[in-house]
Amino acid sequence: FLAAYGQSDFKMNGYLQNVFNYVTTKTGVLKGSFKVTSRYINVDEFMSSTPTNKTVTEAKTETKPQAQPAQTGVIIIPTNLNLQFIANAQKVNFDKLNLQNATGSLNMNKGKLTMQNTGFNLIGCNVNMNATYQALTTQKANFEYAIKATDFDIKRAYNEIEVFRKMASAAEKAQGIVSVDYQLKGRLNGNMDPVYPSLVGGGTLSIKDVKVRGLKMFNAVSKETNTESIKNPDLSKVDIKTTIKNNIMTVERFKFKFAGFRPRIEGTTSLDGKLNLKMRLGLPPFGIFGIPLTVTGTQNSPKVKVGRKTEDLEETKDTEN
Repeated sequence: FLAAYGQSDFKMNGYLQNVFNYVTTKTGVLKGSFKVTSRYINVDEFMSSTPTNKTVTEAKTETKPQAQPAQTGVIIIPTNLNLQFIANAQKVNFDKLNLQNATGSLNMNKGKLTMQNTGFNLIGCNVNMNATYQALTTQKANFEYAIKATDFDIKRAYNEIEVFRKMASAAEKAQGIVSVDYQLKGRLNGNMDPVYPSLVGGGTLSIKDVKVRGLKMFNAVSKETNTESIKNPDLSKVDIKTTIKNNIMTVERFKFKFAGFRPRIEGTTSLDGKLNLKMRLGLPPFGIFGIPLTVTGTQNSPKVKVGRKTEDLEETKDTEN
């Protein structure tokens, strides 16, 4: 059968069970399985518009969009649904993201959404993802995902993906091709934005070929070491492994080569831009001799000094857990 919800359209083929109990009782659970195809799904239309103080168990399933001004709120999965969908959508709009050719398995059970073997095209690259999502209230939700994105344009990601722009602000000064393999879990607020102190995860950013132009950290290193060629490095075949917890991103030691130099970097950065990095600038020709450096301050105002001693960044713990 055909269905529509606001701008979204659905063609569904499958079955439903326990419909009578679902309609006539408060405890009835609607069960079913469907194959779904769609030309366009606007996920933002399913955002919660119930009052802030209501809990998820009190939320009712909406049958059509309400003709009222847009309100903030997380997406709520009704707790009285146990449904499975094998989905294929040409276009999906979700929180300012435009996904193309989305496929995958979606399960809704007891208010929790599980996505398995989900694939889609975003900013011209193929993305594979497994994820779970569950609203706790109309203004708070937990999420967990594992994502792999291969060979995407870092400049385009910065310009078009808001969450990438917020969490990787240094990408503004970079252009080129990278891949990412990352796992992350945490909490979303009422605007579907991540609460940074709640984030826990880790993974690898693989740099295939990237040019960095005008990044303030490298400008500061260049000034401190009186080495002009360090200002605008070209990076290739570099894997950067990081972990995130308590608002701190820990960067494992990684090395790269450019213009005869062999820099080595490790340390921590906070998700709000503070820096605490240790760097060794291996000198030409082989990097046997090097200059130890510390990079502190912020991404917008880095401070580079010769030496090894730094102070740890202050963690910001999640107060709601």
